[in-house]
Amino acid sequence: MNVSNLALQRAKRQLESFCVERSCPGDTLTCLLENDSLLLANNEQALVRLQLDGARWRIFWRRDKGQWEPWPHLPVCDDMQQVIEQLDQAPLHVHWSG
Repeated sequence: MNVSNLALQRAKRQLESFCVERSCPGDTLTCLLENDSLLLANNEQALVRLQLDGARWRIFWRRDKGQWEPWPHLPVCDDMQQVIEQLDQAPLHVHWSG
């Protein structure tokens, strides 16, 4: 397994914990692996995309019309824990319940 696959798997485990803590009955937050990206989805609708670019994560959120835009508060980061903290502070937690 190469370094980027290891980084993706490690980040996926961290994000899965994040999702479990923020899910509730009828409103499930999940982490999906898609190519070189991790998707955070609420009830199977992708909301946030984390794309591995070398050793850094590029963070995107999905607009109403489906296009992906850089996360305004932290578009690039090399520390997954910092990414999780940023997601946890999303304004009004608009992307997930809990």
